[in-house]
Formats: sequence, C-alpha cells, structure tokens
Amino acid sequence: MHSIFGCFAGFCWEGSFKTCFPAKASGSKPTAPQRVAHYLGMNKFLATTVIMDATWDGELATKMVRTPKDHGMSYEEVRLKALDGCQIAAWYIPSKEGSVSKKLAIVGHQSWAKANKSGCAFHYRHGMVPVEAIDYVKLHRVLYDAGYHVIGYDLRNHGDSERRLPAGWGEIEFMDAAGVMDWVNAHPTLKDCKVALLPFCVSGVAFLKANSVCPEKFKNVAAWATTNIFHAPIMFADRPFFFGLGNVELLNEALQENQAKYEREGKIKAPDISITLERMSAKKYAKDVKVPVLFCDTLHDMQDYHERGAPEIFAEFGKDLDEASRKRNELHFLGPHQDPPFKTQGRNRSEGYNFFQSAEGSKVLLNFLGKYLP
Repeated sequence: MHSIFGCFAGFCWEGSFKTCFPAKASGSKPTAPQRVAHYLGMNKFLATTVIMDATWDGELATKMVRTPKDHGMSYEEVRLKALDGCQIAAWYIPSKEGSVSKKLAIVGHQSWAKANKSGCAFHYRHGMVPVEAIDYVKLHRVLYDAGYHVIGYDLRNHGDSERRLPAGWGEIEFMDAAGVMDWVNAHPTLKDCKVALLPFCVSGVAFLKANSVCPEKFKNVAAWATTNIFHAPIMFADRPFFFGLGNVELLNEALQENQAKYEREGKIKAPDISITLERMSAKKYAKDVKVPVLFCDTLHDMQDYHERGAPEIFAEFGKDLDEASRKRNELHFLGPHQDPPFKTQGRNRSEGYNFFQSAEGSKVLLNFLGKYLP
C-alpha cells in the first residue's frame, strides 16, 4: 500500500493539490457521482465506521506502548470525570522542580488512529492507510525537562478511558477536555499554574470547543501549541482521498441519521451536540482563543487537505484581537521540502504528532512557550 500512495503522491504533491483538487463552493449541491457514492454507502461508512462508532477501539488503541517510567519520570495514574460523567484516564507527571514550578502542560492525542496518551505503534487504518509510530511520552519528557508539570490524558474510547459511544471528533469529546480543566482547577498545586495546552487533532477540536463553551475553565491558559487540527468540511468534501466524491450535505445527512439512532438509544443526552461537519471543526471555535497559538501542520498529508484548511483555521485564532496580539500566533507547515527547522523526513500525518518532541521541533516549541510561560 505504500507504493499506491507513493504513486499518487508523484502527481499531486508540492503545490499541485489545488490544481488536482480545486476548492468546492460552500454549500455546493451534490453531483450525480456524489449521489451514487452516497447511495453505495460511502457516507454511511464515514459517519459510522470512521467517525462515530469508534472503530479505532481495540487492543492497539488500549495498549500503552510506553509509560513515563520508560522515559525516567515518576507519575500518578489519575481518573477524572468528563462533564457527562464519562471516566477519563490521565497521567500526572509532577515537575522535577516540585511545587516550586508554576507551569503546567496538558497534552492530548488524536483519534481515528489507534492511539492513546502514550502514542501508538505503526499500524494501518482500514487495511491500507499507514500510521507511523508516535511517542507522546517523549514529548512529556521534553516538557518535564523544561520544568513543567505534565498531564497526558486519554480521550474517551481510547487508552484507559471509559468506552462510551458515540464518538464525535471533538463535538462530544469537548466534555472530556472540560473535565480535565475542572480537575486541574481543583488541584492544590496545579490550580495556580500557568497552562500550556498541547491538544492535537480531535483533542485539539475538543479543547477548542470546551474553551468556547466554558471559557471560565481556561482562565490560566497562557498559550496553545497544536498540530493536525482540522476543518471537517474541507477534510471530507475536498480532500484527495475521496477523489471528488465527498459532499458536505450528504455526509451531514448520514451523520444526523446516526446521531438520531444514538439519541433513541439514550446515548446522547448532553445539550449543544449536533454531529455535523461544520461543528466538528477547529475553524468554528478558533476565534475564541485569545492567547498565542503555535500551529505546526503537515503540509501534504493524504488524509486531509492542510494546504487549504490550516490557513483558514489559523486566520480565525484571535480574530477579534488587535493586530499586535494576532501577530503572536505562528503557522508553520511541515514537510520534506520545508526549510529547517520544519523539514521532516516524510509527509505522513504522524510527522506532526512527533514534531514537538523532535530535536528541531522541541526547540521551536520551547522557544515559543518560553515567551508566555517564562
């Protein structure tokens, strides 16, 4: 399968995505081929298997590939409650400086891949899409060495957290993020810390929504650093993987049908949940982030369309702030043809998940955070 993706990449990498896959107009009506794909079950597959029914669950998603002990850190196993009572598992790694440290970093992980707070082993999704190995504990160590307390947590349906369906790619998981912040804000040591948020992908969208819905929980947040957050209408309707067959209207229809099923089963009870592409999106919530943001994103990942989506999301961060405040935000693309320190070996999305703990990426991260969490 590596060869299939490599062959396709030869036609559409480095500046040609926009030619191969031009932007679709917002609200574009389904074409005949898109309706055929819908009739054949493509959108039902996406709504259930890919998004809401947590098919990443299983041994690979639950197994910790490493613990903080493997990187020389002592830690505590923590159980906390999401807003809906879902049990969330986390590691609390106290700073090597003890309670003297007034800096906390919270690290979240992605969904879709079979990952958890420890990272993941190399695997394939859907039998063909490669997911390179990820080491989040190495990132925890980078932050620990810089004097931070660190929290790494498992999204619901991942790692040691409770299995509670459906998944919502942030639209439901915001309750996990809010629960993490509640635990931090009640902790005798951490409640007085400045907070750096490092939530990626689904945990990134989850934290962004939580920040919008309950900003009072985020009063101590001083900066964000993230990767692979997404604008779902672009990711599913325009991304190359679907060869033009994606359509927002049709996929929303399938998502709403699946949500209705879960509501009939009594599994969606919380207010302010509507599973649509527009709401499973960092772009919707980014405007409410008022502190500096470091956004380092893989440029040509086959599973998204970062070249289009990332700038649209980035433009929303601090949208209502003055120009000087907005200029604190940074967007950097990662890839084989980017200039150092943003040059990576490959284009797999795992390059983003592994960037901040890499030799070059850790310098970028700590230099950025050092401005706002001295």
